[in-house]
Formats: sequence, C-alpha cells, structure tokens
Amino acid sequence: MSFSELLLLALLATAGFPALAPAELRLIKLATLAPENSNWIKALRALDLDLRQQTGQELGLKIYPGGVQGDEEVMIRKLQIGQLQAVAFGGLGVSQTCSEVLALEIPFTFDRYDEVDYVLAQTREFYRRAYEARGLVLLGWMDIGFIHILSQKPIRTAEDARGMKVWRLEGEPITKVVFTRAGMTSVPLTIPDVLMGLETNMIEVVYASPSAAIALQWFTRVKCLTTLPINFTPGALLIDKQVFYSLPPTQQDLLRQLADQYLQRQLQQNRKENTEAMQVMQANGLQLVSPLPADVQGFEQLVQDSLPELVGHAFSQAAYDLVQATLAAFRQQQLHAR
Repeated sequence: MSFSELLLLALLATAGFPALAPAELRLIKLATLAPENSNWIKALRALDLDLRQQTGQELGLKIYPGGVQGDEEVMIRKLQIGQLQAVAFGGLGVSQTCSEVLALEIPFTFDRYDEVDYVLAQTREFYRRAYEARGLVLLGWMDIGFIHILSQKPIRTAEDARGMKVWRLEGEPITKVVFTRAGMTSVPLTIPDVLMGLETNMIEVVYASPSAAIALQWFTRVKCLTTLPINFTPGALLIDKQVFYSLPPTQQDLLRQLADQYLQRQLQQNRKENTEAMQVMQANGLQLVSPLPADVQGFEQLVQDSLPELVGHAFSQAAYDLVQATLAAFRQQQLHAR
C-alpha cells in the first residue's frame, strides 16, 4: 500500500471525530508582599512550575510579588471580592485573617527553632480549622523567623526605647499593647511605608527578621541590631476555601502535597539566609547589641504584664492554652531525653 493510500485511510478513520482540544489552564491569582528575588517567591515559582507539569498544564499560579496588588489589608479585600484567590502573608494578614495566630507570636514564647517546629506541627489541625471557619484553606506555614530590633541607637532595655520613635505594624494588637504599657512612642505604619519612615526620621526603631531587614533594605537606615530575638513570626500560604474545593480532589491533594514540599524548602533556605544576614549586616557596620540577663528579664516581665489585655481579647484563651501546653509538653520531653 502506498503512502498516499495510508494517509487516505487515516483521514477516513478520523472523519467525524473532532480533534481533542488541549485542556485550558486555570490560574490561581496569588499575591504577596515578598520581593521578587526572595526565597518566598522562589519557592512559590517552583511550586507553580511543578503544579503545571503534574496537572498537564491544567492548573497553575499567577504570582504577584512585591506588593503590586497593594498591602495585606488590600489583599484581604481583594480575596473577599474574588479579585485574588490566594495569598502568601508575612505580616498583618496572617493574624487579620485568623487572630488565633497571635498566640504563636507572643514575645519570648519560643527559644529555639525545634520548639517552633514541634508546636506548629502539633497545632496545625487547630489552625487549619480556624482558617477554614474564616473561608480560607491553610496550605502551609511560610518561614519568617525570629524577629530582632533594629535601631538608630543601642537598645538593651525597654527603657532605652522610650525616648525613640518606634515603628508599630498598623493594626497589630500585641505591639500596640506592649508599647503602650512600656510608655513608648509608637508610630503605626504598614510594611511598604517603613523604609520611607526610616529615611525621613519618622521612625528610629523597627523590628524584623535579619533576612527581611536586608530584603526590605531597612538595615541600610539603622546603626544597631539587638541580638536578643523578640519573637517568632510565621507566614502563611492561604487559598480561598471555595476556590480550593472547586478543584478536582486529585488537584486538591496535589496542591497540598506540593505546598508541603516547597514550603519546607523555603523554611530551610530562610533559616540559612537569616544566619547569613546577621553576618552581612555586621560586616556592613551594624553594631550588635547584647542585653544582659537582667535586661532580658525586664523585657519578659513587660510581656507578662501585657498578657491580661491580650489573652481573651486579641486572641482566644483556647489558642493561648493550646500553644503553651504544647510547648510545655515538648520541653518536658526534651528534659527527660537528656
């Protein structure tokens, strides 16, 4: 049989059967304040690439980095009206969408990352349910790390900050209560406004993880860094509940699996970068300030005195009790293991 006869047979065999159209790519619009070259964006882009490949180009992420969709309050509003379907929050948005997260952010709760990792793992179901009750699916925690004070003058005690203009994340209740009790002059600003605030001397004291201080360029406008970690702050990767459950079950499972995989990588990379960032800032002339044990006790007492205004008000007693009990159980395990 000739080639032309074979071609004719093939055409006849497919006559009446329309060609299969390629599956349409569904894009989940995801916004974040994280800068383009940060480990957050690198992790999200790797997740997106893998998600597209494993779904045969049926599902992917449209990522908006660097606050191009507005600050986190604006992102929350866009989630509510469907202009965004997912967010990677690293500041106010984490707790504004679920106030119970504040129980994890109380200053001086955690001493080490192994404590953080244990508590986050053991409380994940609690926070998953809490977010779902608010219309969001928690795909996983993103790592910010331990927070340090950066300032124009050395800060070893709470008294040192009283004569300085201290930045406060606008809308965040813990710092508002603690700074007010400490008698500090605090200036509420959103994260995108902090660099300008430093440049114009509107503020003299800020707080951030070391890697965030570099990524946001805050370290270029201060002279000192207090080595005492103030608190641990988590980020969160969230997706609108209705959008998530509109996906086929196989895609839901895949998205959860890939989020776990790539957020774990982000966690490891972020902690490495935080260590390196401390060295970079010191090499660039920042003075490292180490409080004495008595100074640390003064900070801790200030937080303890603030708790009655926070627990049961800014976040629930149940969330506080769960975090504290889980942490105490881990410390007891570690004590017995020695």
